[in-house]
Amino acid sequence: MMRHGILLIDKPQGPTSHDVVEMARHALGVRQIGHMGTLDPLATGLLILGVGEGTKLAPFLSDLDKTYECTARLGARSTTYDAMGTIEMAGDARDVSLAQIAAAAERFRGTIEQKPPVFSAIKKAGRPLYDYARRGEAVETSPRRVRVYALDVLAWNPPDLSLRMHVSSGTYVRSIVHDLGEALGVGAYVNQLRRTQAGPFHVDDAVAIAGAEGFGSDIEKAWRTLAQALGHWTRVRIPDALVGAVKNGATVNAVGLESVGGALHHDHLYALVDARERLLAVARCLVSRGDMSVAGGGARRGDLVLKPVRGFNEE
Repeated sequence: MMRHGILLIDKPQGPTSHDVVEMARHALGVRQIGHMGTLDPLATGLLILGVGEGTKLAPFLSDLDKTYECTARLGARSTTYDAMGTIEMAGDARDVSLAQIAAAAERFRGTIEQKPPVFSAIKKAGRPLYDYARRGEAVETSPRRVRVYALDVLAWNPPDLSLRMHVSSGTYVRSIVHDLGEALGVGAYVNQLRRTQAGPFHVDDAVAIAGAEGFGSDIEKAWRTLAQALGHWTRVRIPDALVGAVKNGATVNAVGLESVGGALHHDHLYALVDARERLLAVARCLVSRGDMSVAGGGARRGDLVLKPVRGFNEE
C-alpha cells in the first residue's frame, strides 16, 4: 500500500534537487514525488520531498521561513555568487575587521530589497535567468522585498566568514553574501551553504542519501504523514458524518467543530482531519452571509464556515 506524506532529506553537495527526487523515486518505487523548495547543487541540508498525495502540500510548505549556515569567502567575487562560478580577486580580506563586518551586516537585517543572482531559476519572459547568463545575454532583474529575521556572525577566520541566517522564503543567501562583500569593499562569495531548517522541520530529523542504494536505515524518523506535515497549523476535527461531504469538496459549518491549536479566523487556511488524524483537506475559513450551501445543515449569517481548497485521499 502506497504511503502519502513528506520525507525530510539531508541533501549532499553535488546533486541537484531534481537528482534527489529521481533517487527517491528509485529507492521508494514511487513516481509521484516532488521537492518543495530548490537547493543549489553546491548547497547541502534540508530538502523536503512530497510523496504521493504529499505532493499536493507544495503550495502550503514551499513558502516556509528558512535557516542557513554558510561560509563566505571574502576578497573575491564570483559570477554565480558562489564557488561554482568564475572567481576573480577583488580585495584584501586581511584588512577587514570583525567590527567592520558587524557594521556592514546590520544593513542586511530586517526587510530589504534584494536583487536575485543572474544565475538563478527565476523566470523573465518565460526563460530562467541562468539561461540568459549562460548565453552571455544581459538582462535586468527587478529587486524583490524579502525579510532577514536574523543574520549572525559565527566566526571570522580571514578570508572565511561563517554566518547563520534566518530568512523569509525566496531570499537568496548568495545575494546577501555578495552584497555584504561589496559593502565591505573586498567582494565575497558563498563557499559553503547548508540549509538547517524550514519552518518547523529541522535537518537533524532528516535522512541522508546512502549512495545509489537510496536512503539510510533511519528513514522512519524522517517521514511525516500528511497531517503531521501540517502539524504546525491549527487543525479542525471533522465528525464521521461529515467526512464524505468534505472529501467531495463540500463546505461545512465550523460552529461546534473542535479546533486544535488555536481559534478560527476569517480568510485563514486550516487543516481538516478525521477522527484518525488523517488529513482530509486544506480549507479556507469564510464568514457566511446566510445564503451559503453548507453540508450538515444551514449556516446563519455571521457563522464561520470552512470551504475546502485542496482535498487529500490517503486510501
